[in-house]
Parts: sequence; C-alpha cells; structure tokens
Amino acid sequence: MEQVSSTGKPVQITVTDGYDLKGFKGDTPVTFVRAEFNQVVLGDSAKITVSPEGTAKYNFTSSFEFNPEGGITLDDLAHKPVFLTVTEVLPKEKKQKDEKTLILGQAVVDLLPLLEGESSFETVVPLHPVPGSPLEPLRSGVKQCSLEVKVFVSEPLLTPAQISGGSLLKVTLEAAYSVPESFIPIGPLQNYMVGLQVPSVGEKDYPILFKNGTLNGNHAEAKACYERTISFVVDAAEMHFIFLRLGHIYLEEKEYEKAKKTYLQACKRSPSCLTWLGLGIACYRLEELTEAEDALSEANALNNYNAEVWAYLALVCLKAGRQLEAEQAYKYTMKLKLKDEALLAEIHMVQETVGFGNPSF
Repeated sequence: MEQVSSTGKPVQITVTDGYDLKGFKGDTPVTFVRAEFNQVVLGDSAKITVSPEGTAKYNFTSSFEFNPEGGITLDDLAHKPVFLTVTEVLPKEKKQKDEKTLILGQAVVDLLPLLEGESSFETVVPLHPVPGSPLEPLRSGVKQCSLEVKVFVSEPLLTPAQISGGSLLKVTLEAAYSVPESFIPIGPLQNYMVGLQVPSVGEKDYPILFKNGTLNGNHAEAKACYERTISFVVDAAEMHFIFLRLGHIYLEEKEYEKAKKTYLQACKRSPSCLTWLGLGIACYRLEELTEAEDALSEANALNNYNAEVWAYLALVCLKAGRQLEAEQAYKYTMKLKLKDEALLAEIHMVQETVGFGNPSF
C-alpha cells in the first residue's frame, strides 16, 4: 500500500447550529458547546442564548492535527468519534461567585468519511440527553434535538490508490435491547463498549461477512430459524431484533404480506423507528398508500433524521399527487444523504413519470 504523507493536516470541526434546544431554567437558556477528540478537549464555543424557537447559532470551529507518524493517526480516525457536549450556563443567584453549569446532552460525529476519500462533509447529528435533562422527550412525536456539523480538511487524507489498496471493516451498532439492569446508570454516568472479535494476520481464517446486519449465508435457513424463534415468543419486546431481521428478509424476497404481518407485530409490542419503517415499506410495496403513510409518519416522529423514511414518504406523496409534500420529503432525503442508490433511482424514475417532486425540474 502506498505510504501516507507524513505532513500534519488540520481537521476542522464546525458546529453551526443547534435545533430544538431548551434548558433547565426555561426555553431560552444560555448554552455552549465543548468539542473533544481522543480524550483531549479541542475547545469551547462562545456562550449563546437559545432562541424562543429552540435554535442556537454557534458557528464554533475547533480542530486537531492529523499526522500518521505521531499524534492522531488513521486508526484514531477510524474508531474514535468527535464528542460534542452541550452545556447550559445557569443564571447567577444572589451572592453567587462561581458560575454553575449543567450538561444537557451529548452528540457524536463519525469521521469515517475522511477515510473514504472525502475532504469535507456536513451532517446533522442527534443530541442525546443525559438522564433528567429537559431535552428528554416527554411524549412520542416530539422532535429530537440536534446539532448541524461540518467537517473539513484542506485535501483528502488518502489518495485514490491508498483507498483502493486498503480495506476497511465497518460495523455499526444501532441499538441495544433488553439490556441488563446493571447497565442502567445509577450515580455517575458510565460508558460501555461493544467488541467484535476479528482474527489478526497469521491466524486461521475465520471469515465474517455481513449483509445489512445479517451474517451473509443461507437466507432460507436464517428465515426458518427466525420463524421458529418467533413462534415461541413470550415477550416480544425481547425479540425486537428478530422481528427486524425476519421482516427485512421478507422484504428482500418480496414477500410483502408476510413482511407487513411481521413488522405489525413488532410495532404493536415493541415499536421503534425501524419497525414502523419496515411496515411502511411493506404497505407501500402492496400499494396501500394510506397505511404506508401512517406507518412512515410514526417512524418519522420517532426519528426524523432517517433518510430512508423521508425517501419512502417522498414516494408516497408522489404516488398520491401531492407535489409540495413530495418536494419537501425529497429535500430532506437529499439533505440527510440517502445511501441506497437503488431507492434514489426509483424516486427519480417516479418523479419523471409524474412530472414533479424534484425542485430542480
């Protein structure tokens, strides 16, 4: 593999805006953002007052130096995110000397795009509330607070030859279900790590192949195992992952009625953005547009940063002849950078057929 340049390159992280924020002492708190990477504080933003609409204009830039021969390396970028912590500055009380602050929530920014040839990218990341934070939603359907972030380097960190000559294994842990009681934080907050054992060079080959989260192998055998497992279910909340995997297999094999039934079971007993999304996709493929829109709206209420949800909402609105809503859903699909190229091509095909839905027309 071609050698990586030893010249240090600054990596800039800019937090432009915060959305749907509120504080312990009212809906227009004074807040600031702290950026951290590799256990080092990169800096604090200015103290910004949140608007009555819940928006904060931070325009805060911090940076660190990437240098493969010392300091921050490719390995650090691959598995260490940038942490962004939003903190509220409490109003001073009488005779109070020191400033008091309370943490509202924390967001993480994945830097993997820099290892895929990108020199800059923008992302909207959810701000996860700490326990007891006023940012915790009191009811379903409440928008999750978020931060808009831009990452920039003056030139790509890797050349095309380096990218094609290397290999990168990416495993994403979406969520954990039915966690032990010991995981529930009591007292100081704790961090948990999930590990995947991957053999190093020189050991016996042990291939680990993933396809959309499923061990890539015999789908028919996997489907039979999932179906057999669900037939013995006592508490569906503990079978969330099984419902998702079985529903996904049904969608891939175009067994849409079975997919609908499976996702509907999960939505009734263990609802999440992904169960509602699966139900919405199944209904859309069955041309049940009203049911599809209802399910997708539920998914969107639980997580309005899922590009696939917006993509299917765009398709539903296109098929229903609702131009303004179709264009709005398509705009968010593109803003959130939908990665499913086949789905994006399908949207473009339907847009051409109906003659609207893409503002660039």
